[in-house]
Amino acid sequence: MTYESWKNIEGKDVPSTSGFSEKVLEYLKPNSVVLDLGCGYGRLSGFFASKGCRVYGIDINENAIEEAKKNPELKDIEFSVQDATNTNFENNFFDVVVSQAVFACMDLPARKKLISECYRILKPSGILCVSEFGQIDENAKYEEHAKATGEYGTVIVKNPDETERFRTHNFAKSELEKLIEEAGLKVLSYENPDFTTISGNSHPGHIFICQK
Repeated sequence: MTYESWKNIEGKDVPSTSGFSEKVLEYLKPNSVVLDLGCGYGRLSGFFASKGCRVYGIDINENAIEEAKKNPELKDIEFSVQDATNTNFENNFFDVVVSQAVFACMDLPARKKLISECYRILKPSGILCVSEFGQIDENAKYEEHAKATGEYGTVIVKNPDETERFRTHNFAKSELEKLIEEAGLKVLSYENPDFTTISGNSHPGHIFICQK
């Protein structure tokens, strides 16, 4: 499942902090069809549109999609509210699918559905770019949160009043490699840069560029 809290965050409050690798631009052709999967309010969608791509953006958060649709600079992008694990796109539709911190918003069964869906909607030899936050060496924190989440690496981010804001998963590299391998995708490149969290802290990350 997608952690429910992600559906209700206000559009402009949807975190958009994971890094992006411009290496994916090497695989774009004129008029490439690109999916910004988990697009939030369209920050990355606009970037691809500026490169001459035909861009679609989907998110499960209605507030974020509403914000994206209201932005006149994004008027040529086709935004819609969709469950990324079960989209309405045809088979072999996209040249490129970009996913930033979307797998983190789901439990393991949903992550497997998501990467299978990415495979389905990618054209033969299409490109999937996955960016996710990695794990840090604070085992006690992960173990403590696992008592509530049921999974090591999944953490609960709280509001100032200590209520739950959202849940997100920090990945070991091997977790993402296993998802990619089981989906039948080939890893073309891997980077492990530091990302910046919503609180402004530096955090290790993973960026995989894969091919169908």
